[in-house]
Amino acid sequence: METQDIGNPILPAAGVHRSHAADGGAGPPPGGHYDDWTPNPLQRRGRVQSDHSPLSNALLRCRRPFIMATYNANTVREEARLEELAHCAEERGVEILAVQEHRRVHTDQPINYRRVGGCTFITSSAWRNDAQAATGGVGLMVSPRARKALRRVHPHTNRILTADFEGSPVTTVMSVYSPTNAALIEEVERFYDDLRTAIHHVPAHNFLIILGTSTRDSDQRTHPSRTTPIPTATENI
Repeated sequence: METQDIGNPILPAAGVHRSHAADGGAGPPPGGHYDDWTPNPLQRRGRVQSDHSPLSNALLRCRRPFIMATYNANTVREEARLEELAHCAEERGVEILAVQEHRRVHTDQPINYRRVGGCTFITSSAWRNDAQAATGGVGLMVSPRARKALRRVHPHTNRILTADFEGSPVTTVMSVYSPTNAALIEEVERFYDDLRTAIHHVPAHNFLIILGTSTRDSDQRTHPSRTTPIPTATENI
């Protein structure tokens, strides 16, 4: 009797995005990533990006501790607060710090890179509310080691920032800022729809890390009649 090898129906081939893996698609668009990705401007010129990263630049390595954290800053517009945040990250050995509510507006730049001490602060712009006050904004405070491994950054929405780092597999880190308890349920659901879409755009073989806040518990308290809770980020991985 002839036998036939059947591929694993759960694990898609390397390079296939989660959304394409679910519907049988062929993977990322031509070029290997989406057009609105911003490459790391701090990398050496002429360097070729590869899915098979050199070990020297890999973000995560066996037997070497790596600390990540998340922090709702409630504004770091003042230089002193930003410098203090960078100092605390360096002092505690945090390699990647996801920051929410930095409240720095730079609408002319989709992604802003700023050196702060020995760290680099990478942000997508905050926005202005009806009173024209700066609000929101997500970013990543990265160490020199993480900065060296950084490949590209993508602002999926003004609440979701995605960054790819060298490694085998590539490490994808998301900094997310969910709506507050006072937000309308439609805004909360839109955020989680956006988060689900962002996750589906990550290649299935990438090591995915989501850092930020979740409104699941607060939504249950605010809307006790809801029978199906809004999924958290970790439940979508």
